[in-house]
Amino acid sequence: RVVAGHPSSGSAGQSVTMVSDGDDDPWDFLAARKSEVAGREPAASDAVAPEPVRRERGEIRAEMAGPTLKRRAWPLAAALIAVSFAGFLTEVVGASQMIALAGPSSLIYMYPLGGLGLIAVALLQFRFVDHRARLPMLRAVGIGYAAVFTVAIVFISLSVWQVAATGAVWLLADQLNFLVPLLVWSLAGDEFNVAEGRKIFGWIVAWTYLGQLAGLAVSAFAPLAMDPLGIPLWALLVLNPVVCVFMAVWLPRRLRHTAAAKGTAKDENLRESLAGAWEFINGVKVWRTLLIASLITFASTMTAHLAFLSGVGTILGSDASALQVLIGSVTFGVFILCWLIQKLAARRVQDRLGIPGTLLILPIAAVLAGLVLAVGSAMGSIAVLVVGIALVRIPRWTVDENTRRAALALVPDERRARVSFFVDLGPIALGLIIAGPIGLIGVVFGIAWVVPLIAAVIAAFAIRPSISVVRGWDDSLMNWRLRRRK
Repeated sequence: RVVAGHPSSGSAGQSVTMVSDGDDDPWDFLAARKSEVAGREPAASDAVAPEPVRRERGEIRAEMAGPTLKRRAWPLAAALIAVSFAGFLTEVVGASQMIALAGPSSLIYMYPLGGLGLIAVALLQFRFVDHRARLPMLRAVGIGYAAVFTVAIVFISLSVWQVAATGAVWLLADQLNFLVPLLVWSLAGDEFNVAEGRKIFGWIVAWTYLGQLAGLAVSAFAPLAMDPLGIPLWALLVLNPVVCVFMAVWLPRRLRHTAAAKGTAKDENLRESLAGAWEFINGVKVWRTLLIASLITFASTMTAHLAFLSGVGTILGSDASALQVLIGSVTFGVFILCWLIQKLAARRVQDRLGIPGTLLILPIAAVLAGLVLAVGSAMGSIAVLVVGIALVRIPRWTVDENTRRAALALVPDERRARVSFFVDLGPIALGLIIAGPIGLIGVVFGIAWVVPLIAAVIAAFAIRPSISVVRGWDDSLMNWRLRRRK
């Protein structure tokens, strides 16, 4: 690495030649040589000092060539493209099929089951992610998911336990959208240091939009071609095991000789792993506050998502094709906007507000989204519901996503994935669990608009701890627990 230097602050000295009365100075030839060299070089007072580069506290910035970084990052980006394609396709198909089969009320138990599933699988992976070679683990996860997908698709095709199998597929979408990318991002954190991550993580996230948009496009427009041909919509799920096998075989081969393939090779039981991650969060005060803010924020955003799906499910009824087209089209349109923001403004927003300031955007947006969704639910208006969900999805999938990746890159390699389970995956899982009982209120009392209104109130409580993160962020960067091994 080449570290930029700083101009010297000292002033140039002046030579003084002492000559005796009438005597020649025996060292006069040196003074003459110095004068000759000085005549060929600009004076120190005329030199223009380079403008200092603004740095984050505690960060050593490196000179890095863009093409080299992108070449190193491409296997990770390609894997995220494939995983995002499968995850978003499954999310839309699974949600529309489940609502059509079991009604919007099915959301009040599917969301908590989704959260519990995330936590259960995370605990199984928890002790291995940071303490084993990551690539063999990624291979095992990919093959395992492919097998479960295949079994569920066979049950659906035979109309055996169709609701349960469809629910299982929808739950697996959560794994593909959260847990598997978390593993890939942990590999990215191993491969790139903090300065490199600030330059390349946004590029990787932008490429994942290609997979997400492809999955959403297929989910939105496939019914227009499949319905006339009599092909069932669940047939789209056959693509999932293919993607999982691809990820499990291709990515480990591409990364087998890189830094991303390494773990700490330290054997710990589950309690020790959890204790190690919690010791970090508890020891760095601002991360504890960030965890609290994230828990509250994602309880609100998950409730807002439930309110949106429940609202459109109530309006459209059991028409699976109409549900799939609407959900897929709305999410596709939102992602187009997200991609434009990612390319044009996301980096500048983070540079202007910093990591903690950018994390404050999502709680504020969640308050506004909850209020708009409440109005849309009360009016029975799909258009207003779409505006409401866009208000929370756009910041979540652009500046908030980038900033959380950048923040986690500050965590030492041996703790990063475990800390991410607490501050990134954990809030999402608990948000899903909390959203179910809140949605039950709307079902029991028959007042759907109160659910997103509660989401807005919850989000308001996340603003104060988010402000505390802003105030304490700079000081936290000096904590010894953030020291990296490499």
